[in-house]
Amino acid sequence: MKRLQPTEYMYASARIRALENRLIGRERMTLLMEARSSDEVMDRLAEFGLSPAETDGEMAALPVGEVQSRAREGMLLAVLREAYQEVETSVPDPLVFRYFRYPYDCNNIKAAIKCAIRGISAEDLLFDFGTVPADEVEKLLREGKYDRFPAAMAAAIPEAKEAFDKTADPRRIDMVLDRACYAAMMADATASGEETLLGWLKAKIDLTNILMTLRILRMNMGAVGASFLEESLLPGGTLDQAFFEMTYGEGEDALWDALRPTAYAKLAAVEGDPRPLSAVEKAADDLYVELVRKDAKTPFGAPVVGGYLVGCETSVKNIRIVLAAKDAELDSAVIRERIRVSYV
Repeated sequence: MKRLQPTEYMYASARIRALENRLIGRERMTLLMEARSSDEVMDRLAEFGLSPAETDGEMAALPVGEVQSRAREGMLLAVLREAYQEVETSVPDPLVFRYFRYPYDCNNIKAAIKCAIRGISAEDLLFDFGTVPADEVEKLLREGKYDRFPAAMAAAIPEAKEAFDKTADPRRIDMVLDRACYAAMMADATASGEETLLGWLKAKIDLTNILMTLRILRMNMGAVGASFLEESLLPGGTLDQAFFEMTYGEGEDALWDALRPTAYAKLAAVEGDPRPLSAVEKAADDLYVELVRKDAKTPFGAPVVGGYLVGCETSVKNIRIVLAAKDAELDSAVIRERIRVSYV
């Protein structure tokens, strides 16, 4: 991977700035939240240039609601697919941003392994914008051709299968492969020499570990939870394993106290006793997007490109939240509490 200068991203940055105008940002998201129904949300999305994906003949026998749901999801996945394609065709070296796709590879591997155990197809659970084409994933796993996947994940596949065989616990598959996924991302982010993007990844790891620690604390698992946490923590963040082991041992209040002097104090500022997990998760997502948005405010460079990918994923997540809330006939005020901060 060649280390690039910011000036080598001048064309890509100009291209990305133009594409940012198509994102569903703060103003458009407000219009979506004010819609009276999910159908009206879809009408407004069509005005913004997003339309449901076309359905094929195989879906004709499905209930109308299922067809509609798949068409919506197809639309949102197309947004992400096109974003990655735009980036790869715009930047001097697509390998710099390749690791942004690794979580989709990880999802696909986990889904394929779990479905194979159950004897069913994983086709409907796979994303088609990982580094390995979705329609090849199950075949590669059946044939043991793991080397097509990022190296750290390829090495972890036998370990994940063995962990499940020993425990019959599907969470072990997730734990092994999630750690491998972030190890692969960290290796590539470090090799790229893009310190800003590496900082984003470290923050993502920290936030994931914080939320993981909180969830395990609330499960009241005692010593078993401590062991489970040790196996689950992702490597590579700025908060080391000792930080989480100490706070787990002392309880949830110790976690909030330990976070206050860090860059993640916003999570400790969430109100409630106990703090609602959904609110803490939203605060974590918001903090991450705000970090990325701040760093991407540069005329040109890798942060402009990486920020666009984060912005697309945030936009898609927010649209999903609005559609689900409208289907459930939730009040607009409730939706506003759930919506993540917009990238644009």
